[in-house]
Amino acid sequence: MYRVQMWLVVVATMLLCGSAFGTGVAHEALAPEPDDVYAACRATANATPSNLRPVSHHTKMWCAVVDREGKLLFIRATDTGGTPQHPMGSDAWRGSIEIAIAKAYTGMAFSSAELALDSKIVGLLARPDGGTGVGPVGSDTGPGPLYGIGNSNPFRPGNGHHSDDAVGKYHHGIITFAGGQPIYSNPHNTPNCVSGGGVLLGGVGVSGDGVDEDDIVAKGAVQGAGYCLAP
Repeated sequence: MYRVQMWLVVVATMLLCGSAFGTGVAHEALAPEPDDVYAACRATANATPSNLRPVSHHTKMWCAVVDREGKLLFIRATDTGGTPQHPMGSDAWRGSIEIAIAKAYTGMAFSSAELALDSKIVGLLARPDGGTGVGPVGSDTGPGPLYGIGNSNPFRPGNGHHSDDAVGKYHHGIITFAGGQPIYSNPHNTPNCVSGGGVLLGGVGVSGDGVDEDDIVAKGAVQGAGYCLAP
């Protein structure tokens, strides 16, 4: 009887500890740290010259992050730290809010534990007039294998029950130009992620300047926060 009681105590303890620790591990495996990503996104944006802003000379963007399942973790302006509801005088383009969210989703939704596809690559693969593939258009070996992908996963599919920028919701959306990157963990904390082995945590999307600037800031947001751009 004593052994049975002790066994029950051990099992119960393991279940409780497993539940507590499991919750932490699951959170770590499924989502990047929002504050770290935003800090890196804002720092990169402030340091990136802009050809579209002759006065301030640096980019002003909206930065969005989604988790592994596409839930919006945050959307904030890089010039003031404001949100769409409280922009705090941000001069970032309002039209970039939805674009940033959709870019973050695009970078996450078509990446996996084995292959990273950012929004720029998705766009290039969707172009039937690009590439040097030897196969017919729309085939694996020809140009435009992802032609039409922009018609999938519509932004806010099928509902109007919440704001288009509501944190904690699933907005979806596909963008086929630069500025959306997947976010992978850096399990060995190695510079430039040379050891690999990362897990897909989510995606970041930025919008508010030229595509080259968007690309630079999105990559800087990932790497500056200590994460990886590929597994």
